[in-house]
Amino acid sequence: MRPGNAAAGSSGGREADLRLADAAASGDDGARRTLALRLADRMRRTARFLLRDEADADDAAQSAMVEVLLCLRRYRGEGSLEHWANRIATRTALELVRRRRRDAEREGRGDAALPAPEETTTCGDEPEVVLRQRLLRCLDRVPDERRATVVLRLVHGMTLEEIARETAVPRNTAKDRLRVGRQELREAVREDPILGAALQERLP
Repeated sequence: MRPGNAAAGSSGGREADLRLADAAASGDDGARRTLALRLADRMRRTARFLLRDEADADDAAQSAMVEVLLCLRRYRGEGSLEHWANRIATRTALELVRRRRRDAEREGRGDAALPAPEETTTCGDEPEVVLRQRLLRCLDRVPDERRATVVLRLVHGMTLEEIARETAVPRNTAKDRLRVGRQELREAVREDPILGAALQERLP
């Protein structure tokens, strides 16, 4: 489930990424369009994995794209553009999660998991798209604080130390959230016969 980009991981790929980022940062409209088209879908998926609301995911992805375009001079080619942009999308989505939690606390609402959204897949969807949508429906049943921890570990491959830093909690808190969140996700996946069969060997 972890995103990847083998080509961009090579020396040639990093050099191409640096050239593209430099051109876009210098105001080259074609480079900016190329970069936005290349990153937009991935960043939107990153936001949606962390946010249960489609509109929130759209807002977070758009805000993250603006930050990417404004901060291109900071890209140093230490990883692919996708990886760098995904970290920005992750931070933007997590900040929205924190804002939503603060709003809920002010209004006296808890952080209970919401019902899963209606099925949106169609017969014409690719198998990977169908599985991703089903996985999102399962993730939508995990409370936000544990959902973020699970996504950062299973989708983005972060260590507990990185997760604790990204979510601003102690390492032991991140560890406990990951343990409970994984179990909640496993239970939700088991209830989906299609997803359960596909992922039974891939959910540690």
